[in-house]
Amino acid sequence: MNKYVKKGLEITGIVVGVIAVIYLCLCFVFYFATKRASDQVKQTNEIALEKTPITTITKNYHLSRSVESNSLAGTSKKGKKYYFIYLPKSKKAYLYQANKGKSEEQILKIFNEAHPGHDNLKCQLGWYKGMPVWEVTYNKKNGNYG
Repeated sequence: MNKYVKKGLEITGIVVGVIAVIYLCLCFVFYFATKRASDQVKQTNEIALEKTPITTITKNYHLSRSVESNSLAGTSKKGKKYYFIYLPKSKKAYLYQANKGKSEEQILKIFNEAHPGHDNLKCQLGWYKGMPVWEVTYNKKNGNYG
């Protein structure tokens, strides 16, 4: 090999090494940034499965307004649907039967009837001012969220 080929391979190795280091750093940052949220979801799921009649979790929610809350929807062995809300800072938990209140589907239907034509609707269950709430977000025509 001549010196130009060796120099080219050396530079290529350095570039690949730098890219690999940057990639690994980004992976670590992403892992540590999402670990807390992932741990909270796991903790909420474990509490719900241990302390409530919920045996199957169908959906997880997160809402952080005046109080941070993690919630989930699930069903019991008998097929009854429940909503579970956990407040990690106060370690309080609330269980609601779905048939005693509004479901996510009902909330989205009510919202669509009152505000037709919105895209990318998302619904989150959480805790606000001492009570359970559904929060609906959507994309406005200007691209902002409403």
